[in-house]
Order: sequence, then structure tokens, then C-alpha cells
Amino acid sequence: MALWPTRMYPHYMDDCFHDLNRMERRMMHDFDRMERGIMPYWRDADHSILHVANQTQEVVNDDKKFAVSLDVSQFKPEELKVHIDGRDLTIEGRQEQKTEHGYIERSFVRKWALPEEVDLDAVHTQLNDVGHLSIEAPKTGQHTNRRTLPIMAAPKKK
Repeated sequence: MALWPTRMYPHYMDDCFHDLNRMERRMMHDFDRMERGIMPYWRDADHSILHVANQTQEVVNDDKKFAVSLDVSQFKPEELKVHIDGRDLTIEGRQEQKTEHGYIERSFVRKWALPEEVDLDAVHTQLNDVGHLSIEAPKTGQHTNRRTLPIMAAPKKK
């Protein structure tokens, strides 16, 4: 341990490191400017949608019900589809948008195999006002027909 403060490099190197730091800042500035010129559409994109692939979901599969809750707040109700094919539950979201710089498309598909004891005729969906989609199926019987499920608005919370 030194009793006197020391430097890692001699004083005459200060100018050298100062110049290197200045060149690095200028280089990063030039890269940013070049990137903005090449990809102007990136500036105009809605960056809040980047979490679409990481939607939070919760699945409950106990002895009374099978339930799925999914955050679909980036999608409008008309951009969502829920359907059952056999015992496969599928949730899809598809969004298309044209901008002056191009075309943006966002989509997702989530699938679950419903347990044998789920009553397929009693499956219901609900979309609340903050964009959480819930699908719930009580466990009571068996059925194997495909049908499209309407998405109902959840009652407003007071």
C-alpha cells in the first residue's frame, strides 16, 4: 500500500489520453449520424412495442380449472383471435401499420394443449380495459369440436 497518492501513468501521457478520448467521442458521434442517415425509419418506429415477444403470461392448471392470462395491451381487440381446435387453445395477435418509411407488422401466436378434463363448451374469454386477456376453462367433461371464441370486454373497475 502506497502512502503517497500515485498515478497509474505518468503526467506526460495526459495529452495522449485526452486526445484519444476526444477522438472516441467524435467517432461515436459520426457513427450515430451515419446510422440516422441510413435508417430514418427507426427514429419513427414505436419503440414501446419492442416487448411484444416478451408478453407476461400466467397459466393456472389446478383440479378445478385451466386458465391463461396474457398481456396483450399493444393490440386492439379486433387484432386478436382466440380459437380452439380439438384440445389446442390458440391465441393470435396481428397488427399492421404503414408509415412514410415503410411497413410495420407485429404478430404473436401462443398455443396450449388443454387437459382432457376441460369442458370445451364452457371456455370463456375476457379482455379488460388495461389489455389483459383471460381465458378460463372449467374442468368437467370432454368435447372435440373446433370453434371461435368471442372476446368479451371485462366490466369496468370502479
